[in-house]
Amino acid sequence: MLPVLNIGPFALYTPGLILLLGGWLILQVSGRAARLKQLDGDRLEMIIFITMLAGVIGARLGYALMAWPSYVADPWALLSRDLQAFSPLAGVATAIIIGSVMLWRQRWPLWPTFDALTPGIALAVLTHAIAQLASGDGYGLPAEVPWAINLWGELRHPTQLYAALTALIALVVWRVRYRQSQPHGMLFLTVSALLAAGTLIGEGFAATGWLLPGQVRGSQVVALAILVIIVRIWPEIFLQHNYR
Repeated sequence: MLPVLNIGPFALYTPGLILLLGGWLILQVSGRAARLKQLDGDRLEMIIFITMLAGVIGARLGYALMAWPSYVADPWALLSRDLQAFSPLAGVATAIIIGSVMLWRQRWPLWPTFDALTPGIALAVLTHAIAQLASGDGYGLPAEVPWAINLWGELRHPTQLYAALTALIALVVWRVRYRQSQPHGMLFLTVSALLAAGTLIGEGFAATGWLLPGQVRGSQVVALAILVIIVRIWPEIFLQHNYR
């Protein structure tokens, strides 16, 4: 855990730096992936940038609505760099809505567009996991496994590293297969399945997050739903067309 990086007289907020670097990498790799699919890479980079910015604004406003008396008393708190003062659910919802509308207006083919977004999605998961490791958020349950990390006074499952490892595997799969001949959308579904499976397993060791009845995390339910959808789509769209 390294929430602050001290360089001389300057104290840099490490998770924020990680998120900025990750955002830049997402823009770069998504633009290149779009060009491989004969899409406008520059335009996709702009769409992703606006989507990320909208997600940040939505996350902050979502949090402010839940704690509105504090922000009415101090409106400048909206500009705070505190990463705890964000609502991830509101941010993701805002980003999905804005991004979907902007992509829909481009009239690009669906599956090639998803393929172009694939490396950026995996990089986003990796960036989020590393930022959480630096800040100490998203920690795991107490554990006595050899790879446990000391966090908040206890040895815990390194759930941030589990998520990062899943994202790295997904990126390796994308890197190996992105130039191979395959039906549009297959690479997106493959990477999405890997990320969903990793989330389904890894979140079982998490100590934070939305807990549902039966000791199941909300993220696990979402991951399972994604896997079910992928299993349903895969044979109907791709296998029956004999990979055309």
